[in-house]
Amino acid sequence: MTLPPVPAPDADQVVFVGTGGGRMTTALQARSTGGLWVVLGGARVHVDPGPGALVHVRSRALGLDPATLDAIVLTHKHLDHAGDVNAMIEAMTQGGTQRRGFVLAPEDAYGEDPVILRYMRDYPARTDVLAAGGAHKIGELLLETPLRLRHSVETYGLRLRGPRHSVGLISCTGYFPELEEAFRTDLLILNVVYRSPRDETHLALPDARRLIEAIRPRLAVITHFGLTMLRARPWELADALSQETGVRVLAARDRWRLVLDEALQPGP
Repeated sequence: MTLPPVPAPDADQVVFVGTGGGRMTTALQARSTGGLWVVLGGARVHVDPGPGALVHVRSRALGLDPATLDAIVLTHKHLDHAGDVNAMIEAMTQGGTQRRGFVLAPEDAYGEDPVILRYMRDYPARTDVLAAGGAHKIGELLLETPLRLRHSVETYGLRLRGPRHSVGLISCTGYFPELEEAFRTDLLILNVVYRSPRDETHLALPDARRLIEAIRPRLAVITHFGLTMLRARPWELADALSQETGVRVLAARDRWRLVLDEALQPGP
């Protein structure tokens, strides 16, 4: 069997280290919970390194090197997003021997009940706080947090803009109309925990449909699946969304490498 070629490490890409979300998916490891490894304009950013992130990043299947990371970003401090953040900081800084990299997280990730350990905060070259309307330059990549999301802890969605491509990540949140203008990007990634609406702090499939129809990205990817999404076969749900919205929609899978030059080409 011939393996597909591995893209150049600096090629614009999103690696889905893990695609699981929610407490039960995390506890069962029904899908991995390693977050996203994003490369734009040569800058490498690990977003939401949940439990097992370091093991999966260093696995033979992915072969990613944390010591090449430019930044680690938390959209919020829940376990499925932040469980391996300290391990990844240590790996990025080679056990704290190289003071390098940038760590970004909401203020409450550093506060009274922190997920970023205090002694770890001296390891990166910089740490900073995410806030609504914020922007941070990481090499050629501009990371923006246009607004605060509606979740049970302080949470932000991300807009990542490189010289050639833009990526939007709508993290855990209930739907609200302002999302539609805030995340107009080439690639839109949505955390869809539930098949049917269950609460006002997570997206369900109908919310994803509404956002995709309004934003109309070049490509939409659903990820961060809870058990109800997994039982419903997310790849089939993505196909149905494509038919219903007229936008190409894919369901992420663990250890999937999405090369943007290829993925964002117009369809037939």
